[in-house]
Amino acid sequence: MRGPIACVAAVTYRCNSRCTMCDIWRKDARVPDELEPEDYRWLPRSLKSVNVSGGEPYLRGDLPEVVGVMRETCPKARVVVSTNGLAPDRVVSMTREMPGVAVRVSLDAAGSLHDEIRGIEGAYESALETARRLKEAGVEDLGLAATSTEEHAAELAGVRELADELGVAFIASAAHSSPIFFGEHEAERPTSGRAAEAFGSLLRDDLASKRPRDWARAYYWRGVIDYVNGRSRRLACGAGTDFFFLDPWGDVYPCNIGGTKMGNVREGSFAELRQRTLDEVGAAVSDCPHQCWMVCTVSPAMRRRPLKPLAWILGAKLFGVDTGRDG
Repeated sequence: MRGPIACVAAVTYRCNSRCTMCDIWRKDARVPDELEPEDYRWLPRSLKSVNVSGGEPYLRGDLPEVVGVMRETCPKARVVVSTNGLAPDRVVSMTREMPGVAVRVSLDAAGSLHDEIRGIEGAYESALETARRLKEAGVEDLGLAATSTEEHAAELAGVRELADELGVAFIASAAHSSPIFFGEHEAERPTSGRAAEAFGSLLRDDLASKRPRDWARAYYWRGVIDYVNGRSRRLACGAGTDFFFLDPWGDVYPCNIGGTKMGNVREGSFAELRQRTLDEVGAAVSDCPHQCWMVCTVSPAMRRRPLKPLAWILGAKLFGVDTGRDG
């Protein structure tokens, strides 16, 4: 059985943000029970991508040690740390201790609207300062990451402009509900034609690019539009096989949306947990009602099944079809 190639590891649920589309900051952090750095040697060596998430990962004073163990254990993995950027000094200082790590700074809108979304006065300026200082510090794999809600979908273009001005990457996702992670936020999910068009604009910009990696991102945007419109996923979900979610206390789930627990890192390897729960997890994934479309699960699906995205890209580039204007 092949090993997983991607995971999201929430290393803490402590958070200094108060986001409207996420309840992680409301969770019981249970700091003494968080996995120790050495516990992350459990991660499968097959991983190609590890998204270090939270909460706010930089609230862990031992984050550099955690990331160090991850990189030793998974030498082929790209390690990406997600941050809200509310503590620029801390983020920049700790990132210097993790050379080669990728960083994504959350930014949902330009100006004070970002403060409202994140529930913290000055959040916008702090996030922008964090991104600028990380770039000055020489972080090469750096980007802004936006989460779109129904109310604020039109703000995506402004955040992308900021990313272009800074010379950093840009990615965005639609708000999702999750009983085990974000909380129940179905009301925040973008579902309107206006929201679909916001992602459609991103799609067309990337498709017009001369860089193949942007064309692949255009395919991702097409899937987000499907999610906004309540359609099925374009690619089968590999949750529990190609991808998994690890919470701060070592509980393993097929993904960060569904609630079927596979076990705990102290109960065996990923392969052993998967084998024990194969039928249960397989049924839950195949019957999953969420039809989510997030970078964490889409990227490994595109890597495992590249022909369908490639066919869409060729069709869109050659014939200009299926680029989002049809809803």
